[in-house]
Amino acid sequence: MPSLFDSETDLPEERKVLKRTLSAQKITFILTALCALIYLLQNIGFEEPIMDLFHYPAYSWEDQEIWRYFTHAIVHLSVPHILFNLSWFWLFGGAIERRFGSFHFLLLVLVSAAVSGVVQNSFFGLSGVVYAVLGYVLVVDKLHPHSFDLPEGFFTMLLVGLLFGFISPLFDINIGNAAHISGFILGLVWGFLQSKINIKKFS
Repeated sequence: MPSLFDSETDLPEERKVLKRTLSAQKITFILTALCALIYLLQNIGFEEPIMDLFHYPAYSWEDQEIWRYFTHAIVHLSVPHILFNLSWFWLFGGAIERRFGSFHFLLLVLVSAAVSGVVQNSFFGLSGVVYAVLGYVLVVDKLHPHSFDLPEGFFTMLLVGLLFGFISPLFDINIGNAAHISGFILGLVWGFLQSKINIKKFS
């Protein structure tokens, strides 16, 4: 049976497409798989050590533990939480990575994870990064139409998502509004600068 890593000439068409997709969005795939694996480990008895190891710095002696500024983003607290984040991350994060490359996308992920963590402080989940990704594709597609072929009503959906965060406590749901808004603003600024500085990418 052929493996995913066989040469393309030996693969059926479906496997060729899968191989090209994974190759073009390696960071998206690795982070999606990592989030899923960590969530699985949380649910088979490792939640406490994962929370202890990956949470955003809560005490002064943790400030030097650099990984904590990023790892809070790969821990999720419920099935809807992880499904929402990974769905949008895979769809639009993958689109950014395919278009602008893995290094550029990884930088966006790391910066938005750190910024959303600093702003929200006590926070778990990829949603700060997801909102950065959504802000990024929104502004790039506005400045260069059809760069990402966003669905009709994309901006309205974003606004509804952000506004829901403010009324969510009424439904006993706690959402990291500061992380979402800071991530979104970062994505807008990053996408705007990318559109102006790297104009050749859009020609």
